[in-house]
Amino acid sequence: MSNQSLATAATHVVAQYSAAGKTLNHAYRATVERLLDSAKTRFVSALEARSIPMVNDQVKSQLLNAQDVLAGFMLKGVQTAYGQADQAIELIAKRANSGIEKVASTVARVESSFEIANLEVVRAVNAPIASVATQIADKVAEGAKALEARMGVVAEEVEVAVAAKPARRAARKAA
Repeated sequence: MSNQSLATAATHVVAQYSAAGKTLNHAYRATVERLLDSAKTRFVSALEARSIPMVNDQVKSQLLNAQDVLAGFMLKGVQTAYGQADQAIELIAKRANSGIEKVASTVARVESSFEIANLEVVRAVNAPIASVATQIADKVAEGAKALEARMGVVAEEVEVAVAAKPARRAARKAA
């Protein structure tokens, strides 16, 4: 495995971990957005379905507006954090790749300037490690994508399970 092949393997590993981080970040954001939307829907249906003493239409409207403001505030915070996390992932990947390229070019210059043959032995020793690191990075990226897909399914299942529970039972147990 040549110096360029080791650098390519390292760059591939960085790219896969970067993709996995972005995938998990996206799954988190989508799950929070789905959760907030579900909570809003349940709040609206619970507020409209019950007649609450001393709560007229104006108070209900104010409660719905307050819930919208709170949900919007939470969503904005999540979106800001999501954007910052994505930027951090990109910056880390960019700097790591820059470092890999600098090391590869330095090794190539040293090897050509001093005609060092021992670097080939180092490369031969590191080739299996680089291959395993590449395979692990691929598995991590695949796992992140599978987790993202599963998060969507789990969130929908939880939403259905929560909606099926009667609210009055919980109130009676607490009393």
